[in-house]
Amino acid sequence: MTRVVARAPGKLMLTGEYAVLCGAPALVAAVDREATVRLRLHGFAGPLVVESRAEGEHWLVRDPNAEELTGGDLGAVLAALRVASARVPALAGRGAEVSVDSTAFLADGKKLGLGRSAATVTAAVAAFLAAAGHAAPAETREAAIAAHVLFQGGHGSGADVAAAVHGGVIEFRRSGGRLAVADRTVPDGLHVVVGWTGESMATDPVLKHFVAAVATRTPPVLADLCAVAEQAAAAAAANDAAGFATAVARTATLLPILGDEVGIPIVTPSLARLVDAARDAGAVAKPSGAGGGDCGVAFATSPAQADAVRAAWRDAGIVPLPLAIAAIGARAELAIAGPREVSFG
Repeated sequence: MTRVVARAPGKLMLTGEYAVLCGAPALVAAVDREATVRLRLHGFAGPLVVESRAEGEHWLVRDPNAEELTGGDLGAVLAALRVASARVPALAGRGAEVSVDSTAFLADGKKLGLGRSAATVTAAVAAFLAAAGHAAPAETREAAIAAHVLFQGGHGSGADVAAAVHGGVIEFRRSGGRLAVADRTVPDGLHVVVGWTGESMATDPVLKHFVAAVATRTPPVLADLCAVAEQAAAAAAANDAAGFATAVARTATLLPILGDEVGIPIVTPSLARLVDAARDAGAVAKPSGAGGGDCGVAFATSPAQADAVRAAWRDAGIVPLPLAIAAIGARAELAIAGPREVSFG
């Protein structure tokens, strides 16, 4: 029997929401909320047993390839196993027990919007591949993105998975089926502050709606969003804090317009309060991710201003989240002949 413990961090979209689906760059940070997958892989044929701590559920799957690909932790594990087995046929059909802990991505049973599914899929892919002796970061990233596409029905960009694999802050671009990932940092002098609205909305239906809407008619504001995503990426690459802050503020103005044009409530009243409260405290802020609730991100120019943003958010009913950028991405520890850690980022 091979035992593996794999972990992958969550993500925070800094810039590039929706524009990244149209070939523009996104800046994404890995954050220190992790999904943990514990795998026991048998050397003989048998069923797949999956336990989810976050959902309080337990499943026995006799044929993982025939099982319906549902949402939640079961679906994430099934998608990971199917893709990993396609790459490493020796994994197919082997008995396995998988325990998933993604509780760090929930508060009172609601999702925070920090990339739970991407982190879980990535950790599960890392576990299966590591059990088969495959630990190359490029292979893990490619397999995890493929598994997340399968899990989401093909609507996401893969930026959240790339951040989970690499760790730190990355610039991610996907154009014409090709991926480009580059290491980045938040420009010097800016402090990242994250707030949660207390509301959540499922991401997959939102992305599906957006893709269908764009296929019918390109929203006029989308070109502006893509341009400002390019500006934000260029500012990050040049360590230009002022230019980056300008791009963030411009993004906050454009996202509600996009929502109106495609019929998605991207900027809810709670997200609008988050942005306005941070602005009143002297910072710039925007929704993070697909919107509709979840979280937003502010960039302050000093620790004192960051504290002022948190205080303003509390007054506005927004919950400040204690988060830090996770420098290390997905990693797996094998317990075959003594523990051995394999890093993917």
